[in-house]
Amino acid sequence: MRAAESVTDATVTEIQHALTEGVTTRREVVEHHLARIAAHNGVVNGFVELRADEVLAEAEAADAAHGRRIAGPLDGVPFSVKDSYSVAGLRRTDGLPVNKDNVDAVDELTVRRLRDAGALVLGHAAIPDLCIRWNTVSGLYGTTVNPRDVTRSAGGSSGGDAANVAAGFATVGIGGDLGGSIRVPASFCGVYGFRPGAGRVAEYNPNVAEPEGVSHELMCEIGPLARSVTDIETTYDVIRGHHPRDPASIPGPARPAGERPPVALLRHETGAVLDPAIERSLDETAELLRAEGYTVEEHVLPDLRRAPDVWAQIIGTELIRDYLPVIGEHVIDSERVHIEEMFGAYEVGGDVRAYLAAWRERRALQGVLLEAMEKHPLVLAPVAGMPAPPLDFDSFIGREASVALLDRMRCVPWVNLFSLPGLALPNGIQIVGRRFAEPEVLAAGHAAERRLPRVAVADL
Repeated sequence: MRAAESVTDATVTEIQHALTEGVTTRREVVEHHLARIAAHNGVVNGFVELRADEVLAEAEAADAAHGRRIAGPLDGVPFSVKDSYSVAGLRRTDGLPVNKDNVDAVDELTVRRLRDAGALVLGHAAIPDLCIRWNTVSGLYGTTVNPRDVTRSAGGSSGGDAANVAAGFATVGIGGDLGGSIRVPASFCGVYGFRPGAGRVAEYNPNVAEPEGVSHELMCEIGPLARSVTDIETTYDVIRGHHPRDPASIPGPARPAGERPPVALLRHETGAVLDPAIERSLDETAELLRAEGYTVEEHVLPDLRRAPDVWAQIIGTELIRDYLPVIGEHVIDSERVHIEEMFGAYEVGGDVRAYLAAWRERRALQGVLLEAMEKHPLVLAPVAGMPAPPLDFDSFIGREASVALLDRMRCVPWVNLFSLPGLALPNGIQIVGRRFAEPEVLAAGHAAERRLPRVAVADL
C-alpha cells in the first residue's frame, strides 16, 4: 500500500497486499472504516445500519485463523450491502417505516457468497422507498447526499452503496439494478458500477416467501459498485453463478472476451436529452477506447426511442396497478407522487392485452438491437443525461416535468429492458454488451480505466 494512501481509499488488492506484508490487520481495516463512517456518515447518510461489534469480531477471528495468509478472494475487504438484501441480524425495510422491525434471520445467497469469500460486511446502505427512484430519499432513513458535493443527489436506488464507496466508508458496495439503480448512482458519485446480464447472479432469499415477478427476473440484477474495475470483476466472480432455488439463473459459461470487438456509440437513438457536458464525456471516452485499440463507430444502431417507453409501460403498469394499491399508504409522499407522476404517464391501464402488447414490443425491439450488436458487440452510451443533480430534482415536480426527467434518463432503462450487462464508468458513461458477454464489457472497462484518473475517495 503506497504511503499516500489510507486503508479507506485502497482497492481490494491493496488491502490484501497490506495484510500479507503485515502492514495492517483485518481488524484494523475495519476500525479505520468504522472511524470514517463515525466521522462523516451523519452528513452523507450512506449507511443506515451498522453491525460494528459483529464485523469487528469477525475480522479478529479471521486474523487469528489466517494471519497474513489471504483465505479468499475478498478476505479482509469491507463491504456495504443495499438494504433490500438480507444480512442476518439486520433490518430489511425497503425504506418503509412499516418495516422498521423486520429483522432477517439469515443471509440471502449473495451475502452468503460474499462472506464465504472472506468479505467483511459492515452493514446496510440507504435506499429510497421501494427502490423505485433515481434519488435516495426514504421515509424511514431520510435523504442520502453525494459525498463529492453534499448539495447533489447520490442517485438511486443503490445511492447508499454508491455514496459509501465514494466516501471511503466501504471498499465495495452491493446494489441492484432494475432501471439504472446501480449505474445511475455510480455515475453521479464518480465510481464504477456493474449490472450483469439477466440470470448471471442467482437471487435466492430464504427470508422471503413470495418470489419476484417476471419483469424482476428479466430486468433486475444484483451487482457491485467499487472504485476500480478489478474490484468490480473480483466481486462479480464471487457472487455470480447458478443456484437451484433460482430457476432463472444461468448455469452456462459466459461468452469469451473477444479481441477488442467493434463498439457502437449511442447518443440520441433512445431520444435522450443530453447535457453538453455528458456529450463531451461520451466523445472523450470514445477517444480513450480508440487509443486502446477499439474501433468506435457512430450512427450504426437502430432507432431505440420506443425502448424506454416500453420499459416504463411494463414497470409503470405493475407499480400503479399492483404495488401502490397494496403498499401506497406506507410510502413517503414524495415517492408515491414520483411514481404516480412519472410512471402514471406510461402505465397502460387495466387491459391485460395492452400489458402483453408491451411485452411483445419488447421482444421485437430486442431482435432489432441484437441484430445490430452482431456487428458491434459493445455499445458506448451515456448513463444519465446530466451530471449529479440537486437533491430535490425529482420531488413534487408535476407530470410534465416528470416526463421530461425520463427524457433525460432514456439512455438508462433500455439496458434493463433487453436484459443486458452494463458497466458504468465514473465519468457518466457506460459500456453495454450482449447477453452473456460480461467478460467483453469488463475488458473494455479495464481499457477505459487505464486512461481515466484513479478514483479517489471524496474529500469530506
